[in-house]
Amino acid sequence: MSLSPGDSESIGGYELVDRLGSGGMGVVYLGRSASGRRVAVKVVHAQYAQDDEFRTRFRQEVAAARRVSGAFTAPVVDADPDAERPWMATLYVPGRTLSDIVAKDGPLRGPKLRTLALGLVEALRDIHRAGVVHRDLKPSNVLMADDGPRVIDFGISHAVDNEALTVTGRLIGTPPFMSPEQFAAPRDVTAASDVFSLGSLLVYAATGNRPFDGASPYLTGYQVMYEAPVLNGVAEPLRSIAERCLDKDPAARPDLAELHGMLLALPDSTTSAVPVARVVPVARQVADSAETRRQVPATRPVPAGPAAPRRKRGADRTRTGHRRRGQLVLIGLGAALVVTGLSVTAVKLGSSEDGASQPPTASAPASASASAASTVALPPKHVRWDYQIGGTYTPPAGVRVVSRSYEDAPASGVYNICHLNAFQVQPDAEGDWDSDLLLRDAGGDVVYDEDWDEAVLDIRTAAKRKRVAAEVNTWIDECAAKGYQAVEPDNYDTFTRFPKYLTADQAKSFMKLLSVHAHEKGLAIAQKNTLELLPVRASVGLDFAVVEECGEWDECGEFAEAFDDNVFVVEYTAKGLSNACSGWSGRLSIIRRDQDVVPKGASDYLRQTC
Repeated sequence: MSLSPGDSESIGGYELVDRLGSGGMGVVYLGRSASGRRVAVKVVHAQYAQDDEFRTRFRQEVAAARRVSGAFTAPVVDADPDAERPWMATLYVPGRTLSDIVAKDGPLRGPKLRTLALGLVEALRDIHRAGVVHRDLKPSNVLMADDGPRVIDFGISHAVDNEALTVTGRLIGTPPFMSPEQFAAPRDVTAASDVFSLGSLLVYAATGNRPFDGASPYLTGYQVMYEAPVLNGVAEPLRSIAERCLDKDPAARPDLAELHGMLLALPDSTTSAVPVARVVPVARQVADSAETRRQVPATRPVPAGPAAPRRKRGADRTRTGHRRRGQLVLIGLGAALVVTGLSVTAVKLGSSEDGASQPPTASAPASASASAASTVALPPKHVRWDYQIGGTYTPPAGVRVVSRSYEDAPASGVYNICHLNAFQVQPDAEGDWDSDLLLRDAGGDVVYDEDWDEAVLDIRTAAKRKRVAAEVNTWIDECAAKGYQAVEPDNYDTFTRFPKYLTADQAKSFMKLLSVHAHEKGLAIAQKNTLELLPVRASVGLDFAVVEECGEWDECGEFAEAFDDNVFVVEYTAKGLSNACSGWSGRLSIIRRDQDVVPKGASDYLRQTC
């Protein structure tokens, strides 16, 4: 992609000629030295340059990358981690990422798979000999050059003789390719952790599917720690090799020398044992660069266990406001998963980040309501907008889209989105529902979302889903009667907080009932948050997205690609607004509101835009 307005023309003596990609932590440029040498230059976002903890992390990345030198890594040629805007330049390697190749061309076969496997073992050998553990080996961090693979991005690596850096106690990595010990004891990972990641990566390369692939980072982490890998389609002898690499016990995994010997025995005719269906790939965002990738397989059953806690923002909920982003954590760990923000990719960034499913991007939902959906009016893209679900006021000048509670009248002269609670009960409104429609635990007690003092609705059977939808659809009718153009059903992500009771499939089935009804009433329907269900947004019938804090959590790209930039972003922190604006102000509708979304004139009122 070309340089964006505001991009520097040079840094550290290197002319910046093109953008290779952008992410939550920084931007990667194609640079050129005075002699004409091409390099990939990673430049940290300005807001992180003042963060001492992040500077330490970046300094460690530079040091680790400089220590590694081998035929299958991209060497550092220059860097200044102490500059006003820290930067690092690596050798530019022409080639595509492994994730891009698998997405577009399908799984690797025979000699290509064997070359990849042996090249990665040699790359890890060089990395480990330098005293470094990579910790983020995944398909988008592997470049496929003509003479073999290159391993890139040492952003979360650490020297084995130094204390590992975590960011304010949070785990860092890409869940489908992390090892169990990265979740359980991130400061104690060894070279065996990279062997586990290599096993997952080789399964992906051979089949196009990941051996651990839950509906959310939380569920994927659970699978990595407690479940056997899914190795369907992996032929022998690679299957046995992968099983050894993916052992939960680090001591039981092969070391690199043994692994190299086993991989030498791979025949040139290695293929999948069974045909692997080719799924038509669709675009997804990685480091803010959209390409295509393979869709992931069906989700495995949700494990029983305690509900995954989520971050609570704001002291109390407003009348109808639910400003939530489910912070997914591992059972019993209480530490957040943070997907790594930016790879130093030395190519035009293609394909995907490897931590989430692939969203369809059809312009009209492929569902029972597809014909009706094709006639609804979608909101305009990339416009000024306002989020007024906690109280109404006259929209500021230039605003073209407003979201309000279904209890309120729509704003005059703009596109109006009608916000309503759909998967949980408003506080003090339990008496409005039939008792058997409230979700109950084994003892018969109502299950509550304690952060918001809301009873959870029981959508576990088709019959109950229809009854709950009948009530919610009366509110959708109110929205249509008042003149709204779209609806925004909240709490689609309830299943992620109560996996002991609810599943993603139940949430999808219930949302389909709402989308069909909304379309019949001439209303478009928004997906609220719920990154985990982006892959099925079209089949569910969702038309656009209202997303909270995608800048804060580096998720705007996924939603942008899934909904073709028809995304309305709400941030609640200065950092979130800065991230969203720096990466997406030219494509998405972005606003920052106060945590309680109070009306203008209230003491805590806050509204900012890019």
